[in-house]
Amino acid sequence: MEKMSSFLHIGDIVSLYAEGTVTGFISTLGLVDDRCVVQPEAGDLTNPPKKFRDCLFKVCPMNRYSAQKQFWKAKQSKQGNTEAALLKKLQQAAELEQKQNEVEKRKLLGEVVKYSNVMQLLHIKSNKYLTVNKRLPALLEKNAMRVSLDCAGNEGSWFYIQPFWKLRSEGDNVVVGDKVVLNPVNAGQPLHASCHELLDNAGCKEVNAVNCNTNWKVALFMKYSDYRDDVLKGGDVVRL
Repeated sequence: MEKMSSFLHIGDIVSLYAEGTVTGFISTLGLVDDRCVVQPEAGDLTNPPKKFRDCLFKVCPMNRYSAQKQFWKAKQSKQGNTEAALLKKLQQAAELEQKQNEVEKRKLLGEVVKYSNVMQLLHIKSNKYLTVNKRLPALLEKNAMRVSLDCAGNEGSWFYIQPFWKLRSEGDNVVVGDKVVLNPVNAGQPLHASCHELLDNAGCKEVNAVNCNTNWKVALFMKYSDYRDDVLKGGDVVRL
């Protein structure tokens, strides 16, 4: 029987290695560029990329977004100051929802992740959520949906974690090293490492969401119990 430590937990820091037609770690192109890529030549599981911090994500529980969504919509369609009181109420509800999300996150820290659970992936370096936008086509592969990083996240940041092999089934604990399929809750098309190469970044392949055979190997970088915000870690950005 697997030990508790070999299971995936909420709060763990992981990398995701694509295995399929295109192989490589899902990573980013810096703090300003929100595109997600796989760079096959950069490294693999035995020889990780030099910029490995770009490949790290934190496993987070599902945030609620309904109040924030209402506030964002109202803010965009605001006309004059007639709606000022309503806007203030919506803002308060959105802020309360954010606080409740933080409380829930702390409460669920260390919980074992099970197959068919919904989770979110927070990119460590940029502090943004991996997000699928089902209303926009991917920049290169037009029959696919766009995947990018989003500051606050939204309902497109929810992913079902599903087993790639049939030896695991829904409700089983996810084991570190498992091959998984990441299926967006609202888009229904799994996360995909595309063959399409970015025109402005040689060697980088687009990550999008489309019906595909891409599976992702979950590799643990740091356990939730070792990752603490109040402790300085190698690679942290500091201000002097």
